[in-house]
Amino acid sequence: MAIRTAALESAWDRIREHYGSYRLVLPGEPSFICQPHECDAYCCRAFNVALGEGEAERLRESTGLPASRFLESEDGEPIALPLVTPFVLGRREGHCVFLDAELACEQYEARPDACRSYPHQVVFVDAASGRPAQPSGEAGRRAVEAVVEGRAVDGALPLLLRHDQCPGFTGPPSTAEGWAALLRETYARSVGGTGEVVSSPP
Repeated sequence: MAIRTAALESAWDRIREHYGSYRLVLPGEPSFICQPHECDAYCCRAFNVALGEGEAERLRESTGLPASRFLESEDGEPIALPLVTPFVLGRREGHCVFLDAELACEQYEARPDACRSYPHQVVFVDAASGRPAQPSGEAGRRAVEAVVEGRAVDGALPLLLRHDQCPGFTGPPSTAEGWAALLRETYARSVGGTGEVVSSPP
């Protein structure tokens, strides 16, 4: 597997100023292994989490609560934005509604997809303009497959990023195969796919 890391680095150089707390993830770098005893739950305090109808239903079934108890709501009704992921997970006292006193997630098994992907995300860069891009789901999948197969990408190039505030990047260096699996799963989850990466494969 000959991943064209130079192309990924070049694309990242063109947008990195827009992603100040993120860095590009390439094969060979330390893999992610959750470190709960080192974690201060930064992600649960700093981010608002968007979620779709399926994720909201998963949480409703898990908690047994009406959605208005764990989603941002107004007058007892969840606020639905005109987006693919229309809901926002509720917050209380400056953190996620499900963060407990021990900094653990009360609904870990049912948590939203964004939480399952964290500390990773996939962004796209237009190859011609060097600007952030948002390809269709199918175009994104084709681009991801081209990257993991070592082929040139026309159009938007997918970049796997990690959030710098997470202390979990302490694992062994990732292999090309492990990195490719992580890129695929992170992207699939961002467009409503399945899969879960608790720790990135080495």
